[in-house]
Amino acid sequence: MNPEKRNMFSWYLTKYMAVEVLGSFLMGTAIFLFIMLTFQAIRLSEFIVVHQVGMKDVLKLSAYLMLSFIPIAVPISFLFSVLMGISRANSEGEVVALQATGVSLGQIFLPLGVFSVLVSAVALYSALISVPQGNRRFELLIEKLGNERVMAALKPGVFHQGFFGLVIFTEQIIPVKNELQKVFIYDERDEGNPLAITAQAGLLRSAPDRNILTLRLTQGSIFVDKKKLEGPQQKIDFDVYDINLELGEKGGSWRDYSPPSFDYHQLKTRLRETLPDPPMHRKLKVELHRRFSLSFACVVFALLGFVIGTRSHRGVRSTAVVLCLAVGLIYWLAYIGANALALSGWLVPWLGVWAPNLLFGGLGLVMFMKQAKLI
Repeated sequence: MNPEKRNMFSWYLTKYMAVEVLGSFLMGTAIFLFIMLTFQAIRLSEFIVVHQVGMKDVLKLSAYLMLSFIPIAVPISFLFSVLMGISRANSEGEVVALQATGVSLGQIFLPLGVFSVLVSAVALYSALISVPQGNRRFELLIEKLGNERVMAALKPGVFHQGFFGLVIFTEQIIPVKNELQKVFIYDERDEGNPLAITAQAGLLRSAPDRNILTLRLTQGSIFVDKKKLEGPQQKIDFDVYDINLELGEKGGSWRDYSPPSFDYHQLKTRLRETLPDPPMHRKLKVELHRRFSLSFACVVFALLGFVIGTRSHRGVRSTAVVLCLAVGLIYWLAYIGANALALSGWLVPWLGVWAPNLLFGGLGLVMFMKQAKLI
């Protein structure tokens, strides 16, 4: 009897499937990451044109963005690679030939199943450790660039709130010199003694070694707001007056962690800390389950791609990209809807996040069993 009939696992089939799928998977991952980055091109070009950020920082932002896209790009790329490989083999009669020699559909799929589990494990590690680190570096770099390029955020003739805790108004801006003309500032950082400041001119000067930004005002006055109408009001005239603006932690700027920036251990710690805050606790639970479910989607897409590729006899290879995008789009819409229900409390977090995998995985399993004549 042919050994292939007795043994479920075959090194020949494993090598055959690896050749069919691996190249397409790597190519698909690169393509989908590039496409996703392209959608951010306008945002990145804004940093160059408006904020005058150097190419080195823009490349860093691009790298961090691409890292954050990995949990989405890897499952879609795996679906693409399975569709491409299996549909090619099926359209050229190789799947039928293997079945004619006694190799079952289960034996053909087994190497793909093992490969999908390995890809899921790598994707899960990235989602729990690598991607959060990239998200965190992206957040800090964005904050740092925003603080360093504060002139780009100011507009003449407009009141700006939240400018390092100040309210600022200026009639004219000279970006090349970082100079402001006819400035009004309301400083309420010391709530007990707020200040209203007017000046003929202002100059922004950065001191990276001390991690501060200095706003130097000239030819102006300081009005101490007593917040009481009775009694004398205090006015101080000055020739030069410096306001030091803190940029954050030395070597960068600080901002609070967002849920996607927590690694696995930080996320588990925050889940324990947010037990008294049900909405935040639910949001973090959804984030944790999301990372596991997106990684497991590789297994679901391997099954779906295999079934679709073997059910169609001709012409699937030419439409593999369209099929991949269609399945990926339907899955993503279902995923977004189920996640929204979980975040709103209509569904428990684990069910809302895992529902698309259960639905698509169940559909793929039923189709596979019917095709293999197991039901």
